[in-house]
Amino acid sequence: MEVTTQAFLLMGLFAFLGMQVHLAVADCPLDLSGSNFTLVASMCSDRNDRGKCCRYINAFVAVSIARYANATSNLGVPLDLSDICLHSISQTMELYGVPRNATAFCGFGTKIPVNYDCRGRTTVTQMLQSPQFANVTENCKLPLSRETDCRKCINAGMLYLHHVVGAEDNMTLSTCRDATFAALASQLDNVSAIEIASCFFQVRRLNIPPVSEPSSSMLAPKASPSPLVAVSPSQHMLAVPQNENHHPYHLTLIPGIGIAVTAVAVILLMVLIILIRRKSRGLEDPENLDKTSLKPFPPPRSLRKFQEGPSPMFQKFSYKETKKATDNFSTIIGQGGFGTVYKAQFSDGSLIAVKRMDKISEQGEGDFCREIELLARLHHRHLVALRGFCIEKRERFLMYEYMANGSLKDHLHSPGRTSLSWQTRIQIAIDVANALEYLHFYCDPPLCHRDIKSSNILLDENFVAKLADFGLAHASKDGSICFEPVNTDIRGTPGYMDPEYVVTQELTEKSDVYSYGVVLLEIVTARRAVQDGKNLVESAQVCMASESRLAELVDPRIKDSFDMEQLRTIVTIVRWCTQREGQARPSIKQVLRILYESSDPMHSGFVQAVEDEEYEETDGRPRTSQRKAHRSDPTFYSGDGRYLASSSSTSRSYCSRSFLLENGSPQSPPNLLSL
Repeated sequence: MEVTTQAFLLMGLFAFLGMQVHLAVADCPLDLSGSNFTLVASMCSDRNDRGKCCRYINAFVAVSIARYANATSNLGVPLDLSDICLHSISQTMELYGVPRNATAFCGFGTKIPVNYDCRGRTTVTQMLQSPQFANVTENCKLPLSRETDCRKCINAGMLYLHHVVGAEDNMTLSTCRDATFAALASQLDNVSAIEIASCFFQVRRLNIPPVSEPSSSMLAPKASPSPLVAVSPSQHMLAVPQNENHHPYHLTLIPGIGIAVTAVAVILLMVLIILIRRKSRGLEDPENLDKTSLKPFPPPRSLRKFQEGPSPMFQKFSYKETKKATDNFSTIIGQGGFGTVYKAQFSDGSLIAVKRMDKISEQGEGDFCREIELLARLHHRHLVALRGFCIEKRERFLMYEYMANGSLKDHLHSPGRTSLSWQTRIQIAIDVANALEYLHFYCDPPLCHRDIKSSNILLDENFVAKLADFGLAHASKDGSICFEPVNTDIRGTPGYMDPEYVVTQELTEKSDVYSYGVVLLEIVTARRAVQDGKNLVESAQVCMASESRLAELVDPRIKDSFDMEQLRTIVTIVRWCTQREGQARPSIKQVLRILYESSDPMHSGFVQAVEDEEYEETDGRPRTSQRKAHRSDPTFYSGDGRYLASSSSTSRSYCSRSFLLENGSPQSPPNLLSL
């Protein structure tokens, strides 16, 4: 047994060493020659430009894959060359001064791979022949230098992604977006591919400016004390014509790699021995093995604090009572990418909505625990409350308060439902804005929801709207109210997703504001965010831009009962929220105040009185502290328009005040009422 184990380990070690030697001498077929790495190095060295840094790296790799696809029709290198290319490109970027921590921050190799697999599509032909790709080709015809042309191209790409994803929500769309670009650019010459990349990734100066042809004396080989000086990075790392200097570089590199590989191999050998010994102990203890198999994902320590103490924060339900309360899981009231929702009536008479998580894995377990920990900190009348949870073997359940009237999506789009009145729709819009205001400004740390849509807005028995599903929520990285752009995977639901976020992968609270604008338009029109292959915001532009056609936007079921003045205000808000650039959009505080003033003119005087009182308390100086509203303050929870003013007028920070008290905005639509 011991001899067999040693032989196995030695074979594994030799295989590993052989693979590393192959890595040292093989070439990456991707051609990044001419890429402006100098510009990237300067951006990646500045922490404030990390978002741009990631976009440029992504664009360089995508353009090189498009060139490779042009020659091979494959959307990326073979898997056996993947590590070689990642190593090669990383070394090249380091030689140009790109910090290693910057490539790690951008997720080079994970978020930015060197081969694309868009839901089984790995070749250009598969992408081109997929339904609705022709629409992308049609809308992305050159030139794309004008903003309107570029936006049309990006929207066509987003609609295609919506078709690719299908009914499943919350998919990571980054790879499919890059595959769409590579397939499109592979049909064009290099200059055209660069122009499309400038639109897709919102980057400029991708290529090094052309220089004059070098003289013959410059091409002659010269002695050099260092191979790094003798050869430029693009010559020895990338797929460019080979020359004499290329091979000495590899010969110099191999001994260093050999030493490193040997050290790593020894460490791996020790780790393998430890793992094998642990496995042997497990096999010798069958009782322990049975326990492990029954509970593959035991409750982590982070959940214990919610169950301990005389009055635990959340109730822990048993699988048996959950199964009985849902009539053997037959009372389905909703379904989505996360799993299925059931209506449950427990023995004490309480009604609860039970969310059963699908496809539980190690990663899914982390998401499950993360959502519980997140909801433990969120308390607001317009957020759906978590009542408890259930953990049983591989089954995971979250128990929420039951919302009798279902989702806003059901009332807007399901046939046979009684249409919502105009005033109810306006109040729902105010409720959702209140929830977002709390997430962006008053919870600690502030959160971006990242998946604002009509199916995540639930209505109770009194049609009070509450925001649900925080599986994609992202916290402010430093806890401040003023969000800094965060580089993340592209996640959300096509049609509601911020186009700027799709392009840049930089998440801010303004991405939620964009999604809110789409929901607001959906509330007025009762049209889906993506309908008949068309984006709602784009298809409604013609009517929103014409005063005489505004009434055409309104849901026909309530065309005789809406308020024209309020409609003008709503359309103005929608246009402002869906501006292409996030900086041009309002904060949710500004939106909420406009909605209140539109629904209740008396509210304006109340807000101004509170602001004047607060301003006097600070001796005429704006507040500059980052103080959060205290939870015991009676005005901490954002109010409902039916009862009291929004928390935007009663609980401040310097960041929010600077947004709220500005006199209008230079980016706001010209017909927007002054703030």
